Amino acid sequence: MRKIIILAIFIGMSSFAVAGGEIEPDVVIEPLGDIGDIDEVKTISKIGEVYVDHRSELMWQDEPYGDIEDGAYKHNKSEGKAGIWSYSKKYCEELYYAGYSDWRLPKVSELAGLYSQKNHLKNNIAIDFWTSTPSKGNNYYSVYAIMDGLPYEHKKIDTQYIRCVRSIETKRSIL
Repeated sequence: MRKIIILAIFIGMSSFAVAGGEIEPDVVIEPLGDIGDIDEVKTISKIGEVYVDHRSELMWQDEPYGDIEDGAYKHNKSEGKAGIWSYSKKYCEELYYAGYSDWRLPKVSELAGLYSQKNHLKNNIAIDFWTSTPSKGNNYYSVYAIMDGLPYEHKKIDTQYIRCVRSIETKRSIL
């Protein structure tokens, strides 16, 4: 229970610092699994949903996918959270979401790890997501989200879905 309180204080202080110290967004911390295990936390704020995995020290964008992304995917266009590889990379690099601007396209190992374990993403679809990991030739890997979490090669001009990630810094203390 003490770890949950420390985590809530840390996230609250981080939100305050990111906002320039002027405002603090409403943040709700929902522990997942065993109440004493804070390895996985779902953070919900007015400025965006994220999934925080403290084992991997990664924060995942957990924003809904809709008609814009479906249309882009089906028509091989780049719009919203779907697009060709270069659009996807730029989308994450320029993303300001949940109070953070240091988002990036995930590595294949990070994304495969997210989908190979039980995760608590609220907004998920059974489709391929781009990674920043190159494969042979001019191709890059994507990861099929729901079925198997395995990487597949795709041409950079193929349209895939996008899920951005950022590294979190955890403060470890000896209790």
